[in-house]
Formats: sequence, structure tokens, C-alpha cells
Amino acid sequence: MLADAVIVGGGVIGCGVAFALAREGLSVVLVDRDRIGAHASSAAAGMLTPIAESEEGDPLFEAGVASLALFPPLAAEVRELSGIDPQLAQSGVLRVARADEADVVRARALALARFGCEWLSVEEARKREPRLAQDVVGALFSPREAHVDPLLLTRALGAAAARRGARFELGAEATGLLRDGARVVGVRLSSGDVAAEHVVLCAGAWTRFWEGAAGSPLPVDPVRGQMLALEAPQPPPAHILWGADAYVVPRRDGSVLVGATVERAGFDARTTAAGIGSLLTAATALFPKLGEATFLRAWAGLRPATPDGLPLVGAIPRAPGLVIASGHYRRGILMAPITALWVAELVLRGALPQAASAFAPARFAG
Repeated sequence: MLADAVIVGGGVIGCGVAFALAREGLSVVLVDRDRIGAHASSAAAGMLTPIAESEEGDPLFEAGVASLALFPPLAAEVRELSGIDPQLAQSGVLRVARADEADVVRARALALARFGCEWLSVEEARKREPRLAQDVVGALFSPREAHVDPLLLTRALGAAAARRGARFELGAEATGLLRDGARVVGVRLSSGDVAAEHVVLCAGAWTRFWEGAAGSPLPVDPVRGQMLALEAPQPPPAHILWGADAYVVPRRDGSVLVGATVERAGFDARTTAAGIGSLLTAATALFPKLGEATFLRAWAGLRPATPDGLPLVGAIPRAPGLVIASGHYRRGILMAPITALWVAELVLRGALPQAASAFAPARFAG
């Protein structure tokens, strides 16, 4: 069987691409050596915060804002198709400031006013979150931003893709690319070959292992992020709370997530006493009531990071038929909808939109 596209990787990016292509009527096969969302996608906090997190002028800013706008219709569509609710919540973000950072945060709030942001005095901030730390002097409030359950989103995208006809080969390791001359024409699996007109590589932190097969630099490396979950104090925080050293995300199940460390630890996905200790210290300094919360669990994920902090999205120049969508670092959940649309545009029409030009993998080709 010749598929229109085979996707390597069953994280949120791969499942998003599978859904976008299957929705266009293409025959799609997604392959993964594990289960859907087994790695970074299930380890993330699910924050959709392009305004609070990126700087205007950064290519990720406009792309992130555009991707955020895609979430409400996408969440509704995949919930209808899959029966899985991604738990999209437009909670807004409070980026709290202490005295030594107040001027910077206030200036950022004013600069982002056209995106709905505003600077809140400490009194105004406490009206929204009465139990903030005593040393907070104000906050940037960004009302448009949101969060999802990242694993439920990934599963919903995968199940919606299956409803549209995508086929999944799980537990099958992709070991290489099939070629016809220079052109990539499929993927070699441990369970047998899959031929396809297009191969889309969504391998996350493991992307660099495909450099030899692709014949092109794919500089994506793992960055460990440790996180933890606590039982939410009652009443729970109403917003995502973002401090200098940690963030706190309220969840529908009654927990709050606290993240995340940033560690160059290779493929070591352990949690450590130092990492979890630093998160607990930062979280209770931000929201002291968390010091009384029940500890639920801790985990770590490996974010896929590039040297310039921008993802790799586009065709591989030396390997016609091969497309990459990887290296999204901390923004994989946020960027999944727009990345999927970009890849679908490339596969269907042979070119990426101008908005994706900064992310072309050719920038590392030398």
C-alpha cells in the first residue's frame, strides 16, 4: 500500500499533522515505537501562553498568537470526532512581579496592551488572586491565554485522525528511510516497510538520530524539564500564575501543576531531589498556600531544543519527499495546530506560508 504520507512520531505534533492531513482526505500512516503521547507531550504543563512567554518581534510570537486562536475551534472539532475533551480553559495568565522586576514587567504589560494585557497594581492583582505572596508588588494580566491537558489533546488529535481514516502503527520502531535515488519514498519499520509520497519526521528530542538518513543537519537536543503535581488548595488559583522561577497551572481534576526545570541532562529523564526541591521552593514563594498542599507526583520530560530556539518546520533540501516538524522546545503544545496547518500546506501545495519561513530547516544546512 502506498500512503500519501507517513508520519514518524506520535506526540502532539505528529498527531496534529496526522489529523490535518487526514482531514484533507489524504491516506496517512502514523508510526511510533511507543504509545501516543508517551514522551514530551504527556510531560508538558499544557500552557498556551505566547503573549506572556515570547517577545514581540520574535518569529514565535506572531506564530504562537495565531496558533492560540486556532485552539477553540480545533478543541471543539476533535472533541466531537474523538469523544475526548482536551480541557481547554481560557484562564488567563498573571505574570507576577516583585520589586526588583516591577519596572520590566510593567513596561511589558504596556507594550502588549493591544493583545489585551494590562498592568495590575498589587491591590488589583490580589482581587484576582488573594493568596499571592506578600512581596508581590503587581502583575501583568494577559486574559487571552489558556491551557489544555496536553495528553488528552494528543489523544484527541490521534483519535480524530483515526476517525478521518489515518492508520496507526504503534510499537513499531522506524529504523530508516526508503529511497528512490535522492527522493525519500517511505519508512523502514521493524515490522516492515511503509511506502509513501511524503515522510513527515516528528521525532521530538530524538530527531538528531535521523541526520544520517536525512543527509542534512537536524540539530535538536533534549532539555530535561522536571515537574510536579500538588493537590490544589481550596479555592484553587483561578489563573496560570507565572513567577520568575516557576509557574503554577490549575487543572480541572483538582490538582495544580508546577514547572519546570531547564536542564541539559542528555536523555536522562529522571526526577531529582534538587530539581523537585527547587520547584517546591519557587512555588510556595509564589503562592504560599501551596506549602500545605498534598504532594501527588513528580515527573520529567525531554523537550526538543534547537540552537536558536526556533523549531524546524519544512522540507529537507537534500531529501525530496522528507518534511520535518520538530524542535518546538517549550512550545510544542501551543504550536501544534499551526504547525499541522503549515505541514499540510507544504504536502498539498508544495510550499510553506511566509509565516513559517523563519523555521525552515535549510538555515542549518550550511
